[in-house]
Amino acid sequence: EINPAYAGFRDALSVTTMFRKQYTGFKTAPQSTFLSADMPISGKRVGVGIKLLDDRDEITRTLGAQGVYAFKIPTGSYSNISLGLQGGVYSFKTDYTKVDVIDPNDPSFSQNVNSLKLNFGTGIYFNTEQFYVGLSSPNLIRNGFNKANNTGSFSEMKHEMHVYFNSGYVFPISDNLHIKPSVLVRVVNGSPISYDINTNFWIADVIGVGVSYRNKTAMVGLIDVKVLPELYLGYAYDHIISKYNIISKGSHEVILRYEFSFDRISFSPRYF
Repeated sequence: EINPAYAGFRDALSVTTMFRKQYTGFKTAPQSTFLSADMPISGKRVGVGIKLLDDRDEITRTLGAQGVYAFKIPTGSYSNISLGLQGGVYSFKTDYTKVDVIDPNDPSFSQNVNSLKLNFGTGIYFNTEQFYVGLSSPNLIRNGFNKANNTGSFSEMKHEMHVYFNSGYVFPISDNLHIKPSVLVRVVNGSPISYDINTNFWIADVIGVGVSYRNKTAMVGLIDVKVLPELYLGYAYDHIISKYNIISKGSHEVILRYEFSFDRISFSPRYF
């Protein structure tokens, strides 16, 4: 989930699409498709954008559309702090006819869910030339999805608040090698804290390779390629190290980003 305070940060019209297939090998493996576009306006002090989301598995599907606004405050010659807001709607649907139940008369699976909910999120982001840190919550509203069953009672599913913290630093080893260690921490109400510890190596500002450890869950290999000055292609493979590795073939993620420069100058290297 991209921090809304990041909108307009790259000083170009940046269009990003992502596809992720999790736990390949599972019949009901979830997959996500994400599309975003953002750009700076008002002398690059303001960033605006949109986000489109499609999360699905065999039984549930979530569609989302949000608008994003960020305001950048310079704090030094090469540092900024940015505040961001986002708001939009989510559609949540279930199809329990695809569930293999032991008791076909189980009331918990007698009524599908089809609900449309509002959502708001916020974030803050600080950066220098080599350092960044961000904190965001993409869903401030704990939306509930009520479901009536054929006994006349109700059950409720909750979309819990998520909080993300990320930070990283770029170490220039030489003109052709930069190393970026970073960390991402996720906090979800009612779930254990999870985190990623990452290290990326950028070679000649063209190829990036990296490795990531997701606590007790996966080891991740990453590669990024600057195909053109405006075009970036990334791929990540998650090797499952939890108990699910005996039935899952891992997860795959592909990211494509294209940037339309406003002033048509050559793009400066960006490592975050």
